[in-house]
This record gives sequence, C-alpha cells and structure tokens, in this order.
Amino acid sequence: MAFRQLITYLFVLFLCLLCGVYSLFGQEESIAKQTIEDLIEEIASSTDAELDYSSLYESLNYFLNNPINLNNTSVEELERLQFLSDFQIKSVLDYIQTNGAMLSIYELQLVYGFTMQDIINLLPFVTVASVETTKKVKWDNALKYGTHQVFMRGQTVLEQQEGFAPISDSLLAIKPNSRYLGGAYKLYAKYKYNYKDKIYWGITAENDAGEEFFKGSNKNGFDFYSFHLQLNDISIFKTITIGDFQPKFGQGLILWSDMGISKTPYIMNIRKKAQGISKYASTNENYFMRGAGTTVKLMDFNISAFYSNKKIDANIQDSTDNEIASVSAFQESGLHSVPSEIEDENSIREQIIGANISYNHKFIKAGITGINYNYSASLIKDTSVINQFDFRGNENTNLSLDFLVTLGKINLFGEEAYSINGGKAFLNGVLVNPAPQIAFSVLHRYYERNFQANYGNAFTEGSKNSNESGIYFGLEVHPIKKWAIRAYFDSYKFPWLKTGADAPSQGYEWFAQAEFVPTRNLDLYFRIKNEIKSVNQETIAGIDKMGEQQKLALRFHINYRLNEQLVLKNRIETAKYKESQQNTEYGYMIYQDIFYTLKGIPLSFNLRYAIFDTDSYDTRIYAYESDILYAFSIPAYYSKGTRTYFNLKYSVSNYIDIWVKYAQTYYSDLDVISSGLSQINGNTKSEIKVQLRIKL
Repeated sequence: MAFRQLITYLFVLFLCLLCGVYSLFGQEESIAKQTIEDLIEEIASSTDAELDYSSLYESLNYFLNNPINLNNTSVEELERLQFLSDFQIKSVLDYIQTNGAMLSIYELQLVYGFTMQDIINLLPFVTVASVETTKKVKWDNALKYGTHQVFMRGQTVLEQQEGFAPISDSLLAIKPNSRYLGGAYKLYAKYKYNYKDKIYWGITAENDAGEEFFKGSNKNGFDFYSFHLQLNDISIFKTITIGDFQPKFGQGLILWSDMGISKTPYIMNIRKKAQGISKYASTNENYFMRGAGTTVKLMDFNISAFYSNKKIDANIQDSTDNEIASVSAFQESGLHSVPSEIEDENSIREQIIGANISYNHKFIKAGITGINYNYSASLIKDTSVINQFDFRGNENTNLSLDFLVTLGKINLFGEEAYSINGGKAFLNGVLVNPAPQIAFSVLHRYYERNFQANYGNAFTEGSKNSNESGIYFGLEVHPIKKWAIRAYFDSYKFPWLKTGADAPSQGYEWFAQAEFVPTRNLDLYFRIKNEIKSVNQETIAGIDKMGEQQKLALRFHINYRLNEQLVLKNRIETAKYKESQQNTEYGYMIYQDIFYTLKGIPLSFNLRYAIFDTDSYDTRIYAYESDILYAFSIPAYYSKGTRTYFNLKYSVSNYIDIWVKYAQTYYSDLDVISSGLSQINGNTKSEIKVQLRIKL
C-alpha cells in the first residue's frame, strides 16, 4: 500500500512540474501569506497544545493592507511583526538615522544584518514614503474613512460522529452526557472596524459543534461572545481598551494572556516582545480579560493599569443555597455541548486587577508588574504528591521586575518574579550579534516548584512556569552567501514530580537546520531535531520505574515558484520514537502543495496531497495547513493513509470574498477513528468550511 501511495505522489509531482512549464498565465503570488503561515507553523511545532493564532495572524494581516512606513516607525511597531530580531529592528532605525529617509524599499539590501530571505519576508509588510506631519484624529474622518469587515463561517465533519448518532430517550435519561445537545455545525461570525491604527472595535461570536444554538443554554444564539474597543495615541493615552483585552508584560513569567514563542528556528527571537494592553478578538474562551485597561505615556515612562471581571468555567465541588463554595478545577476547553459541561459553564467569577510601570530609554528598559486575581469560590484540589504545590484557595498575587539593556551588539534581558505564597521564578538571557555572519543567544530559567502564576506563559519546556530549570543555547551562522545554519541546544530539569514522571526528571533537546536560498523563487532547508527525556516506564510493585524516551525527527522542505502564478511546496519528514527496552517505532509523511492564482479571474486555490505511515501515535507528525482566513488547522498525521485538502478563494467583487475548504483523511488500517463522542465508525474523516467576508 505504501509503495502505491509513493508512486501516486511522484505522479502528482510530475503533473505539477508539467503544469508549471506550460503555464501561460502571469500574476504575482503574494509571499506574505506564506511568511505568516511559516511563522505560525514554527510556533506550533514547539507544543502539542491547541493554540489560538488569530491575534498573531490578524496583527500581521493588518500590515499587509497598511504597510509600515520605515521612514516613520518605531521599535514598538516593528516588534509587532514578530519575525524581526532586536538587532534587525535596531539596524533599520540606525540606518535611517545615519543616512536619512530611505528612497527605495530595496535599500534594505544595504542594512546590516538582513539576508535575502529576511528581506523577502519583510517586503510585503513595509513601505517607504515621506514622513507626514502627525495630525489629530478627526472623528468625522474616522466614521467616513474607517474600514468595516463582516465574516460569517460554517464548518462541519461530514461523517456521523458518535455524539450526533440517534439514541433512545430511555438510554439518554440514564446517560445524559452520551450525546451532544446541539447540531453538528461549528459557526463563527465577526464584525471588525478600524480607522488606520487609531481606532479598533468589533464583535466576535462562536458556537462549537455540539453546542445549542438559539435554544437550551444558548437562548441568545451563540455560545461565546466577545466585544472590544481600542483607541490609540489620544493625547497622553497610548492605549485605551474597553471590553475584552489581553495584557502582555515582561517575559511572561506572571502575565502573558496569549500564546508565547519558545523554541523555534528563530533563535534570536527568544526574547518576548511585550506589547502591553491590546484588544482581544479571538475565540479562545479562557485566555483573555474582560473589563478595561489603559496605558499613559509620561516622558520616558509608560504607566498601565487594567481591571477584569468575568465568569469562568469550573468543576463545582460544594454549593449551598445556590451559592458555590468551592470548585475542584478550572475548565479550559471552552466546550459546552453536554449537560455536565453546561453545569460547569460560567460557574464562578474571576476578578483581576493589575498594573505595570515601565521606563523606556534608548539603551535601557525596565518595568515593574503586579497582578492580583480573586475568585468567588475557593479552588480545593485533592492533594497528591505531584500537585501539592499547585495553586489553591481563592486569591493570588504576583509581582515581577523585567529589564532589557542594549550594549552595542549585546542585548541583556530578563524577568524576576514572585508569587504571594513565596514561590519565585527567574528568567535571564543574552543576545549577541558580533558580525552579520554570526549571532548567538543564551537563556537561563529557574522556576521553583511552588511558583504560582495563573496567567504566566514564559519560555518553558513544560506546560507551566513552575518546577523547571534549564539553559538554552542558540546559534545562527551565514557561512557563505545564500546559506544559513541555525541550531539550538536546550537542557532542562524538573526538580519535582510532574505528569508522566513520578520522580525528579531531566532531558535535553537539540535542533539544527541548514537553509539555502539561491533565488527569490527557490528556497529549501533540511532539519533535524532530537529530544531525550526521562518518563515513567513499567510499574513494579505499584511504583513507576523511570526510563528514557527519545524522539527524533528529520525534515526536508522545498518551496519553488515556477512562474508568477504557480508555487509548489514539497516536504518529506520522518520520525523515530524509542522508550527504553521497547521496540523502536518509525513514521514518515510526504506531501505536495500547489498554490495557483488565475489571471483575469479573481480566483486562487491551493491543494495538498499527503501520504503518511507511522507505527503509532507516538510517531505522529504535525504539518500546518493553509486554511481560510483566520481559521487554522495543524493536524497530526498518524497511522497509515492519505490526507487531501483544497482551498478556494473567489472575490465576487472588491467588497465580497468567498472561501471554501474541503479536507479528507483516509486511514487504510483503521475501522474506527477517534473515540468517545467524537468517534467515527469508518476509515475516513471529511470536513468542509465555508466563509464569507464583506468589506465596506
């Protein structure tokens, strides 16, 4: 079966090459979308968690339509691009300060520290223009020239899942959680408005598959609603945010209510670039705050303060007279599709008060952050050996000090944090760029086992900022023109027990990637990643014996633009998994991507054909998929089979866009897919998404 799949793959590749040679059309394919997707894929590759990338995508997508004027920009604005290093940002600003305003965007080739690939990635998001005199916001202009967008999306799995299958009333009465209460469609609606980078406001609504819609627990329609209003640069107010927002300060030890970048090929981007308080317009129902926040700029100081008050999901443990006294756990799935989930929905109230004072100078930045969160019911867990240092009670307070010191081609950064129970956490690093051909980074972290920060999201190997110490080394070398080598080594320890390791454990991970970019139309890389760590093995006399686990992955990837319309991507990736005395397991995945834009017709499409063969879920391979705008898919390829998908985007007019995505996974060795209420009796899983956007 695998041999036939390989032959099919090679035949598809041959047809793609033939199509490229004889294509008669010509229209520039945007590199920007690929840059955004590559960044998201690298972030996703460092974690198995299902993260919401909407904030990152929306921020970068904004600059596609509103490019940054390099002649009139700032460190804060360039940091929002995420993929630029501190030294590249400083280098651009120094070049302009020394040589005057850029006359052409292609002057970037003269800027210290930029490779051809860096420039290619940056071009879609920036421009050069004369510097206009800053004018006050005129509200009449805001209403007249602002941009309105409306999104409506629906998606569903075409095969019947167990949770939607018919069931008798008598059985449902005995097992009320054995079926979903709502329909099989996931629904999404969004309205967003912005006037330049001054005014943003919008409403987001989402209903997951299985959740009731305009009935039952959701009589008002969608299960989740979010609203935001943000005003920028009004008098001394740098930002005013009302509604849903996300604060990000320091290096994320105590306050980073969004996804964070840890170990990726961007070894000079290990320093988090805090953006303070900003609007929240995503659909994750947990990692945001609801209330108001503002940042005031006074000379070299930024003073931020915020207040949040919202209900959250929790497992009810004890209640009297309709008042909840205690809960056993906070729920973060955001799903409310069966009675037990609805019972936990919005069961307790969370109140948060926080502030930050930061000093910003050319060579030094320093900040102090404090946050207090209070819950309307106490969190009381059943104490075990592993979780005895976890947060309990109904209140917690965190304080931290962060800094960034720039000394020529050396950046020192860090954050030191404290939780009210006495737990401490420290993160410190250095970035060095001694020459255009070489750069390296070092990061050390030490998080005590009793450090508690409910909204922390710092650089870490584990899932939270506690019970971990480690040191990371990163290196980037450009040995000859058009070549780049990136590598990192990370060694870590867990001083106390953790899930999957019933004893103090340790591990290390190393990564190396060689990149070759001979022309703007061709780039490729080879990657190897290896991780070895201690985990539980067999159980002897009720005690888990520790053993060693190894995960090794090899990848070859190539992008090539055959003409102005046709772009192809190929990837071959293998995986190896080994646990102590158990048999070694292997897996591989191969895919072909085709991106095509028609000339004379406002239609573009892309498709993928992939084959995969893995010995188990432990050798699964993740691969980012192109999707409809603001939707994300990073499936795990495991078992044996094929996966195919295609995206279509058609612009009905300058004001209306339509996206359609169809994806199907076929498993040649399975008769049942997934388990529980998501179980499908069969060997195929198909999904369709449709989205409409109206722009005014």
